[in-house]
Amino acid sequence: MWMDILNKILLIVLIMSSLNVTRHLYYFTQAWFVSDSENPQKYKINNNSLWILSISISYILTSIISGVAI
Repeated sequence: MWMDILNKILLIVLIMSSLNVTRHLYYFTQAWFVSDSENPQKYKINNNSLWILSISISYILTSIISGVAI
């Protein structure tokens, strides 16, 4: 019973991590297409968001390699 609940929580965390990475990819591509050679626009990200993005990417990669279930 506890393993089922834990596996569902891990699946929810994986989905949230995927949404977070998708969000940052969307904003990055949006800034990339808006910028041009005359007016370059950088994709700025604060420190907390950078930490969450890196943890999300590492969790997704770990889930791909080892799987979601315990």
